[in-house]
Amino acid sequence: MIPLIASLALAQDARGWIQYVNRTDLFSVMLPRAPEARQTTHVSAYDVIYPARVYSVEDGASVYSLTVVDYTEAERRHATRPDPTDATSGEGFWVGDVRASVVHAAEAFRQRGGDVTYAGYAVVDKIEGQQLQIVNPDQSRSFVAIHLHASRLYILEARVPKNAPPPALFPQSLRIIDEQGRRIRYTLDPDGQRVKVDLTRLGNDLDTVEQLVVE
Repeated sequence: MIPLIASLALAQDARGWIQYVNRTDLFSVMLPRAPEARQTTHVSAYDVIYPARVYSVEDGASVYSLTVVDYTEAERRHATRPDPTDATSGEGFWVGDVRASVVHAAEAFRQRGGDVTYAGYAVVDKIEGQQLQIVNPDQSRSFVAIHLHASRLYILEARVPKNAPPPALFPQSLRIIDEQGRRIRYTLDPDGQRVKVDLTRLGNDLDTVEQLVVE
């Protein structure tokens, strides 16, 4: 469990959810309560193992999880991999591994089983990604969002019972933040070129809500 550093009077929506802010993995998200955190690993599209953390909350029969995969040392991990080949040791090969992470994570959900009822493009503050909706073999439903920013992969899954309403708040509330806790936002052109928006000039660089902050 990552220790709680500061707890303010928690920001709550009408359902009593809180805004959870994590400055270690640089995100904020709405959750029923502060999540449990555990360390894990993630095997990439090019079979390299990366560290990851899973933040999860059980709320009755529903489960909300956010996995953050740390690709920030991709170049070093590729350079030191124990099984290099001519195909995997080329200069810049590691870049493709990072860039393929969203598609690779989405494919892992498809291979898990169930009926994919929706798959589409998604953006969070113009940070591109993918969304999936899946009817699982037990008839529960998974609502998935996957985004990549600054070599960190964010994988969100809300798994809810068959007749539960869609948990739209969870994936839509994701915010990527900087080390000072400030929300990051971009503009985006048709070629995918991003320009960071200076939110301080707009007077709303920080969301004006009280937060549960975890380092």
